Amino acid sequence: MNGTNRKNNGQMNDETLIQIKPGDGYDGFEGWGTSLAWWGHIIGRWSSQEKLDEVMDLIFDADKGLGLNIIRYNIGGGENPSIQPNTLRPGGDVPGFQPEKGIWNWQADEGQRKVMLAAMQRGADIAEAFSNSPPYWMTISGSVTGAVDGGNNLREDCYELFADYLTEVVKHYKEAHGITFRTLNPLNEPASNWWKKGNIQEGAHFSLDKQMEIMKATAQSLLLKGLSGTAVSAPDENSVDETLEMLHGYDEETFNSISQINTHTYTGIGLDELRELAQAKGKKLWMSEYGTGGTEPHNHEDMSCVMELAERIVNDLRLLQPAAWVYWQAVEDESAQNNWGFIHSDFSHGDSQYEMTKQYYAMAQFSKFIRPGSRILFTDDPNSVAAYDSASRLLTVVAHNPGNQRQAAYDLSTFKTEGTTAKVYRTTERDNLFESELSLHSNKFTLNLEAQSITTVVISNIAI
Repeated sequence: MNGTNRKNNGQMNDETLIQIKPGDGYDGFEGWGTSLAWWGHIIGRWSSQEKLDEVMDLIFDADKGLGLNIIRYNIGGGENPSIQPNTLRPGGDVPGFQPEKGIWNWQADEGQRKVMLAAMQRGADIAEAFSNSPPYWMTISGSVTGAVDGGNNLREDCYELFADYLTEVVKHYKEAHGITFRTLNPLNEPASNWWKKGNIQEGAHFSLDKQMEIMKATAQSLLLKGLSGTAVSAPDENSVDETLEMLHGYDEETFNSISQINTHTYTGIGLDELRELAQAKGKKLWMSEYGTGGTEPHNHEDMSCVMELAERIVNDLRLLQPAAWVYWQAVEDESAQNNWGFIHSDFSHGDSQYEMTKQYYAMAQFSKFIRPGSRILFTDDPNSVAAYDSASRLLTVVAHNPGNQRQAAYDLSTFKTEGTTAKVYRTTERDNLFESELSLHSNKFTLNLEAQSITTVVISNIAI
């Protein structure tokens, strides 16, 4: 991933110094992740074990790849086999474990399971299970794609059954595979009204009262089965503002049934408010899903998605201050002809073939260098964020520059530095994680930020 080293002149300029202060930040950062739906279902069944291992290394290995350490496992509902043609997108037809009431098939979903186990072998250490839809036979419409009118789709008599289904999967993975899901979310963007029958993916709307009902039922089911290592998370709304709206409507019993607040950050402005609410309620806060395809036509070298990804990560870390930051699908379907994802593979016809995208290197600028356990630090610059790893005595600064070439000067005077140089990694339209060196002058350094770029500075042997 790295190019040839080259020197980067570190002379100071007349700009106002950007301050980095150890006291201005937050602890408890658990790492970076990805959901395994829908790509795990496809990639895990590749015929070439060698190619599968390559992709697993690229995503989960901290040395060879992105070092993602969090996985979100999708407990599939399983579509009604009588619906023909099946409208689910390639990979979206995640098999369920209960094809009909009273019948269990624990051999189902071999692809996603294989990917989950491979991720854990490479260092993934936090697992969350989530659901997009109940099994089709529990739904009003008879389909996992949603209700006919986009409303509630779980049958009134199936709330305890659905909770039992989810927790039975959690129990099975613990007993059969030694995997403890730390959290279980029965919801995914439940307030949204686009989950309608005939959709191309599993989805289920839950109104506020029904969200509370299924969360409490799920927490109770975990308790009854003695699954104390797994707690409930919610609500995984599409928008930060929708997450806030739902949370403000939850009663005290519902809040007591969850340990973690999950939100997506596709839209919404209430990041500060959500952070403060989570703190007031004593709940861990995750940014559990975001993805972007930019604004340009299909192109693996697209820079618009790179800039959108960097801006989202920096804003989320600075304002939302989540314990984890999770991308949607690390691998996307090439045949969809969009710019989402870090790696592309044709889910329908491209067995064991894949291609890297520019967005892969954009993610690497953050995930390879800001590691779990780091203290996230804020800077005076809205386009940059920093992190300090006390165990390894590393300070990392990541700056994104969506505009023209410019310089940024940083002040490290609140730290004790021993070295005179730092490593620099840069992704631009031309470079992918290009490595160079930067000189430190009197606990200060200047970055030459190229246009449309992400630049990461790693300073070793630095103390508070």
